[in-house]
Amino acid sequence: MGTSKIPVSSTPVYLRYARTCYDHLAGELAVNIYEFMLQEKWLKADSSELTSAGKMHFEKMGVLLNSRTRRRPCCGCLDWSERRFHLGGDAGSALFTLFLQKEWVTRTQGYREVNVTASGRVAIYRLFKLKTI
Repeated sequence: MGTSKIPVSSTPVYLRYARTCYDHLAGELAVNIYEFMLQEKWLKADSSELTSAGKMHFEKMGVLLNSRTRRRPCCGCLDWSERRFHLGGDAGSALFTLFLQKEWVTRTQGYREVNVTASGRVAIYRLFKLKTI
């Protein structure tokens, strides 16, 4: 009998956990947030837009969505390190902007790396009911 090996990612740990993907959050953290949003029905099953519940939660958090953009309201964006989806589109960008404004995350100048602050760990854990971040 052969043994199956679990593939090991060659992506550096600091990029695997949280980084940017264009103008939105990517990595393990973003994938976990996206999966929470699907499970809690904040997103339509095809991820094309927020549900009424999702819009309400975004509004309560203070996320400002741009209804006049030509961009998709939301979409699943395949995460290259996790091989699962994270939130893209206007909603993904607006959520990442809120995280930056509240200083829950910081960017490393000139790089895609994103660091989660201590207050960000508390807030993001609470908002998205994450087990570990």
